[in-house]
Amino acid sequence: MKEREKQKDFNLEKQHGEIIGTYEEIYGHKTSIDVENIFQQCKDQIKKVLILGRAGIGKSTFCEYVTYQWAKGELWSEYKLVILIPLRMLTSSRYPPGKKYSPINLLEDEYFLYEDLSAEQIQHFKELCKNHQVLWILDGYDEFAQNIPEQLEDVFKHVREAQHNILTSRPYAIKSSYDVKLEITGFTNDNIVKYVEQFFDQITKEINNDSSETQKLLRFLKSNSSIWGVAHIPVNLELICSLWCNNYWTKTTVLTITVLYDNIIECQCRRYLTRRNIKHENLRKQTVYDKCNTELQFLEYLAFKGMECDTIMLTPAIFIEAQNDTGCSDDDLAQILKMGILKSYDDKAIGTQNQTEKQHYFVHLSFQEHFAARHLLRILKGTDKVKAINFINNNKYNQRFHFVFVFASGLLAQSHYKSCIEPFWSTVQSEPIDLVGVKHIKLLIACVDEFIGQTTAPQSAPLLKSILEWLAFCASHNADALRNHITQSLQQTNVLLKTTIIQNTFLQLLQSNEPVEKRKIYDFIKQLPIDEPTEKLKNQILDAIVDTDPYIRMNACQVLGNFGEGAATNEVIAALINATRDEDGNVRSDAWAALGNLGEKAPTNEVIATLIDATRDEDCYVLSKACEALGKSGEKAATNEVIVVLLNAPRDKNWYVAENACAALVNLGEKAGNNEVIAFLIDATRVADSYVRGKACEVLGKLRAKASTIEVIAALIDATRDENREVGVEACAALRNLGEKAATSELIDSLVNFISTIDDSDDIVVGALVRAMCSYDGMRALNLETIGKLWNCIRKSSKIDFTPIPLELLLGLFLNSGDVSWLRLVAYVALLQGVGVTV
Repeated sequence: MKEREKQKDFNLEKQHGEIIGTYEEIYGHKTSIDVENIFQQCKDQIKKVLILGRAGIGKSTFCEYVTYQWAKGELWSEYKLVILIPLRMLTSSRYPPGKKYSPINLLEDEYFLYEDLSAEQIQHFKELCKNHQVLWILDGYDEFAQNIPEQLEDVFKHVREAQHNILTSRPYAIKSSYDVKLEITGFTNDNIVKYVEQFFDQITKEINNDSSETQKLLRFLKSNSSIWGVAHIPVNLELICSLWCNNYWTKTTVLTITVLYDNIIECQCRRYLTRRNIKHENLRKQTVYDKCNTELQFLEYLAFKGMECDTIMLTPAIFIEAQNDTGCSDDDLAQILKMGILKSYDDKAIGTQNQTEKQHYFVHLSFQEHFAARHLLRILKGTDKVKAINFINNNKYNQRFHFVFVFASGLLAQSHYKSCIEPFWSTVQSEPIDLVGVKHIKLLIACVDEFIGQTTAPQSAPLLKSILEWLAFCASHNADALRNHITQSLQQTNVLLKTTIIQNTFLQLLQSNEPVEKRKIYDFIKQLPIDEPTEKLKNQILDAIVDTDPYIRMNACQVLGNFGEGAATNEVIAALINATRDEDGNVRSDAWAALGNLGEKAPTNEVIATLIDATRDEDCYVLSKACEALGKSGEKAATNEVIVVLLNAPRDKNWYVAENACAALVNLGEKAGNNEVIAFLIDATRVADSYVRGKACEVLGKLRAKASTIEVIAALIDATRDENREVGVEACAALRNLGEKAATSELIDSLVNFISTIDDSDDIVVGALVRAMCSYDGMRALNLETIGKLWNCIRKSSKIDFTPIPLELLLGLFLNSGDVSWLRLVAYVALLQGVGVTV
């Protein structure tokens, strides 16, 4: 979830600040927020949250998820009732005119259509609403707002203004007074990993595919910052995974963002041809494009026109213009709308089923930019090339068109656009030119990086020369603002920094005998991700790690830490290990940090051993970084020695050391391909040291699904009986995290006994008991003695909230067992929940 600080106007504005990445939206700054905390920003008594998101991003899934989590007692327990209303269901056919509707009517018609609620149930519901104990989740406002039945306007207004509610909508054309606005933006980094794993797990089961493809694809994605960015968009990631399975680019040596999108479009075209029963399996890509020429030409025109008009929303008028100029028929258009490239959005007061009368938008802005680039080159290749040249001249420094030119540069490497290479680059390099030069060189860096990885065209040499001149100037002058601009651009490249000519330039600069100038050069280089250094450059940096100037030594460590996996040689590791003994504290700190980076990229035994040594350092910063690096080192670091070190690392240290050590243990438990970590943690719950026992329980709880085994649950249940109260509390918290799988009769018995020995104000322990009581199987296995103890515990406690416990569960226990011992619990919970029970 992302919190929106400001929603900008939907039309694309001229951007004068930073380049907006393909992962980012155009609505302003956002900060992440956990689902359970979304109401914390609400200042009024009535809590109202507006959740925005583009089509297909997961708004309805979010609504179903939070409703389910509430029903399980894992979310928003302050509400006695959560009601999910898909607003598209509120139609005149289901709610006929001529009647005044109230919230109870919505509840009855959406959830009790075939049974009548009793007078007592209706009164109870009204009391809940009056006391603001109901949360309404109203899903799909954009589908409902333009066609709200008049007879439902009052009740909808009442729910929105007088009841706690969450409202979801697409972000377009919505005018709302909601103070708290959140946006569902797509996948997080962890989501990407989990999605790819699940995707290939399913593929492996279906076609016996090699499961190692998961790690191959993830490494491939992370190696390219631009592609890693677009993978955060769910629809893109699905396409990327499908492409990988179909071997569209698994053998590609240089994968640029342009190649990725070009292959996605080829894949969509082949799917389109399949739906039209046209055989394509043996056709070359260009032949496939030729068969889809009408459709592609229309999409290209549409995208370019939208960019020219500064809009994402493509109106019917733009559609008509595109049809007229491309010769696209109505039948062709109907097929184009089925290709999966465009999405429809109907914002008219009266809805329409005619797709051509609706507004449309590309599935993501980056697709619009790619198609616009194709159209630009189509014009440049044709007879009206002056129009394309004028467009480049007028917009090459317009931030909004930055990625259009980047995509165009990548497309130039294809033989189909070979004739465009000379006019494109000559236009970019000619007047009008940026007088200051910064905007021009930033554009050049991005475009050349996309171009040179795929071609050896003669135009590359003068382009690279311009970039080298700027590198030399930035590295050796006091121009921080300028250096920051160039550094930012170079950090986003994937090919440039790997070229020999660029690295040789760095080597030449480092030959300087002027100490101040040399420091500036290292300051510059240490900020750049040089994944594949040449042997000469690597040796130069290794020499610098023993320089007489400690500032140079410190920066040399940072440069080595930024090198890629292939540079983590024994020689580099040995040099960094020596640097950890440096007399200068800053050098030692940066040497440890560099070893941590290499440990993540290439976790050798020697690196891991060195990181273990670092956990004995008195410097909390060094210790914290060592714990973090060990957690990222994967299966190789999941040894008993490492686990012992991490369990003991936080003792008597700063809070951030404890946090990083615990996170590292969780990472190792999740990443390791065996159960050794979990087995060791189970053993750790029984050691003599109470601190280690408690920490082991905490980590097992955070592992959740991976730790939901019989052995883990048994160990945690034993830990609830620990003589040390803090260990018992950590065990209860862990069991609560493990959910229903941990809810056994033995657990319930242990929790009841534990609560009887402590103050019942401990929410963690009480929460664990309530969670366990929601399990039918766990409760069913209780014996008479435990039921009696549970009853006494409940009567004595002033803190137990019974809202999450379904009364039907307790009734079922009584009816199915015939044991009257359950009746006291049924009656007491019914009383507290305000529910009537009849026989």
